[in-house]
Amino acid sequence: MRKILLSFALIILLFSCSTFTSTEGPEWTRTTPHPSGAAAFVGNGTGTDDSSARASAYMNILEKLGTELGYDVVSPYYRELLSTDSIASLSARITNTYSAPVNEGVTYYAMLEMPEDVYYSSRSEEYSAAIERTEKIGQLLESAMENYRENKDTATLLSILQALELSLSGDVNNADYAPELLLDRALGYLGNIGISIEDGSKGTEVSVRMRRMKGLMHPYIVDGLVEVRYMMVNGDGEPIESSVVMRTDRDGMAEFFRTNPYMLWSGALRFSPYIPPELLTSIASKAPEGFIDPLLSLLEESTVEYRYRDEGELSPSDTIIAVAEYGEDGLQLEITAAYNAFASYLASSSASGYRVVSGEGEEESEVISSLMSLYPNLDNYILLRVGIVDSESGAGRVYARAEARLSFYRNGEEEPYLVRDLIVIGGGSTEEEAGETALKRAGSAGAGMFLSVL
Repeated sequence: MRKILLSFALIILLFSCSTFTSTEGPEWTRTTPHPSGAAAFVGNGTGTDDSSARASAYMNILEKLGTELGYDVVSPYYRELLSTDSIASLSARITNTYSAPVNEGVTYYAMLEMPEDVYYSSRSEEYSAAIERTEKIGQLLESAMENYRENKDTATLLSILQALELSLSGDVNNADYAPELLLDRALGYLGNIGISIEDGSKGTEVSVRMRRMKGLMHPYIVDGLVEVRYMMVNGDGEPIESSVVMRTDRDGMAEFFRTNPYMLWSGALRFSPYIPPELLTSIASKAPEGFIDPLLSLLEESTVEYRYRDEGELSPSDTIIAVAEYGEDGLQLEITAAYNAFASYLASSSASGYRVVSGEGEEESEVISSLMSLYPNLDNYILLRVGIVDSESGAGRVYARAEARLSFYRNGEEEPYLVRDLIVIGGGSTEEEAGETALKRAGSAGAGMFLSVL
């Protein structure tokens, strides 16, 4: 009988050691559980006895809870939790405890549970925003990696820059999402994107290829966004930069056709990976000064140029251009503000081969007849007539309105085959200054119109 009892005791001892020991504790002390509909927090502490160890564990629970809620909960709730094992205003209570001897003291574990809806509603707005921001950044980075695996490198870059913008918008709960680290990632992907002008590009058609610069096969970039920037003239004939965004096919190819009639007839096409300007502006506005300079510099380094030059339909050797200027009374002026502006515009646009002269005559028919007589046997006669038609004063300034007419004639014809009209406003401290400013603007606008027709 004694042997049987000893054997039974030995079995119990072996079973206890295999499933639970005082040094290991129950499973919830090692891995915080996730009860359905509740948030759980496990704290631990040590002390010389159960009472001091328990107080330390409860303090640890509140510190963890405060970190999750985003504000201090030790000060308002420590005494209540220690006294009642609960926090009434949070509907929170201690649901499990465990203690065990350790060294010459006691280690104590306690688990606090509170309803999930109370937990979420109790978090500070700042902390909730940080959690949401961190989750969105994580999703963007996952999307970036998925796009990268599919060779969609510009989509990868865009997602990382969107993540960077979010990280600059407020606190995040992941040190790996720091703005400096995300900027480094963006620089790595941008520097890995290469654009090349393809052989055979000529005339109005330019083909480019986008590919990854690293890796054994240098894969083509699929659905890559390529921005093309070029100079053109606006409705007033002023030079402005314009751009379009192209998308590469599965072979990394994209084609640009120079079909915009207002493009300058000589210039450069600049191809670069596309980053939405509003995204860059937003990042710059949230970051310290100079933060995105490395990104902008690398974007410029990634840009490739294709220079073009069109001869135009009007040959400079067979074309003469006259500019005539008139005052508000309709009489021809001796000043040459419009003429100078017109000629200067052509020169700055690499179109200095065209001859520009001052036109003589009150009526258009007189000017064009005189021009054909002075320069016979040419194919093309262009006439820009500019006149001040009105002026007004206000707030210590004078404003003059000028109207211009650009007419295209062929040799021997009395009527123009093409006419362009425009209106400009010029300001100044005097009527004379305002008029001269208006004439200059009309001259530049007329030159821009002339180039757009080419």
